[in-house]
Amino acid sequence: MRYRRFGRTQLQVSAVSLGGAYLGGKDPERAVENARAIVRRALDLGCNYIDTAPLYGASEELLGKALAGERRPFYLATKVGFKPEGFDYRRDAVLQSLERSLALLGLTKLTVAQIHEVNLAGWERIVEKGGALEGLRAAQKQGLCDFIGVTGRAIPLLAQLAATGEFDAVLCYHDYHPCVELAAEDVLPAAAQSDMGVVLATVLAGGMYVAGQDQRTAVKRRFECAEERQRAWETIAQLKQEESTLPQSAFRWVLADERVSTVASGAASVAELEEVAAAGDMTPLKHG
Repeated sequence: MRYRRFGRTQLQVSAVSLGGAYLGGKDPERAVENARAIVRRALDLGCNYIDTAPLYGASEELLGKALAGERRPFYLATKVGFKPEGFDYRRDAVLQSLERSLALLGLTKLTVAQIHEVNLAGWERIVEKGGALEGLRAAQKQGLCDFIGVTGRAIPLLAQLAATGEFDAVLCYHDYHPCVELAAEDVLPAAAQSDMGVVLATVLAGGMYVAGQDQRTAVKRRFECAEERQRAWETIAQLKQEESTLPQSAFRWVLADERVSTVASGAASVAELEEVAAAGDMTPLKHG
């Protein structure tokens, strides 16, 4: 596994990291066992950055059980937002959310505390007095987290927040992969200017880079016009010519951007994780 600088935090994070949205797998009765197997294998493979959120079902609780007694080093990020119902992105709500997450995770401090889906909070509720940013700063002062960040798909707002220099990290999902480069146009330049750690998630785009029926559905869902779909299929065909699996090639393509700190894998099984984690030790796939 190769490691990259996580912006001004100076952390060295694995090129491929673990996203916690699907840790429980498909069988609810084996969720704890499945999560434990994925987490342990991730650490075996050198994945040292883990991202989760209260929105991801039982993810935080599953991670808490999987990481209990773990002595190998890792960095863990979670988010504030969505839960409890009516979450208002105010200072006190942010602190309460982080305290709840820490209890579920069995940790005393997070590496990164992030605002989940910044568009739901909006610029004013984030930066105004008593808002989400103030809550994150208070969490730092209280020792609940080391660094703070923002996440979402609201490209203009993410870029605007990145440009403030207030945040250490940004997570984008669905908007930067071989067929889509929206985040690269505005968010990544702003993040680079502020020397932020950059996490990219959902680079397999809902199955776009996984052979099968879901692939056609994913392409059709993402691209409305026939011309865009045709370009997507051409890109996928090019990726298939590489000496790596299609998911690995998608990860390699994103990792060719040196502004990217880590690409998160939302693996639901050990096999899924192992396949894409291998990309973290492969030569990045140059664009164009």
